[in-house]
Amino acid sequence: MTPEERSLLDETLAHFTEISRQNRFPENNAIPHDDERCAICHPEKTGMHPFAVYLEVLTPCICIRRPALDQELVDAINEDLALLGEPADASLEAMDKGDPRALEQWRSWAREALATGLGLLSIHSSTSLDFDLEEMEEEGFGDLVEEKARAIMDHQKSNR
Repeated sequence: MTPEERSLLDETLAHFTEISRQNRFPENNAIPHDDERCAICHPEKTGMHPFAVYLEVLTPCICIRRPALDQELVDAINEDLALLGEPADASLEAMDKGDPRALEQWRSWAREALATGLGLLSIHSSTSLDFDLEEMEEEGFGDLVEEKARAIMDHQKSNR
């Protein structure tokens, strides 16, 4: 990545992390910014695959909104499980113990957070791209998706 590409990505990260701190991500398309210096508006200016750019921006934003493995996160996981018609039985204790089922519930939540973020970025501007997490995995980005989900979980666990 060239210094100019890095600068553009850093500016975009700063913009979106501030939006996340303000809890305004759902309205990210209404917040003024320099669209010529935005890696979401113009991912081709980064030298990275556009999907990788979007995940690079989303991962720290999710970490800002849900920074810790705590009861609030577990409650959010259980709400999502209930919406899916699955038993809402995730627990902090099971996650702390490394219970495989609890860890899978947590990992699924992180993946869903990425998928939701992709949807919100798709409405960012008229040039924003629309990515489906599962389709992108099928196109060979599965390792990157898992890396980002793991990074979210690692961040949350480190703030336990």
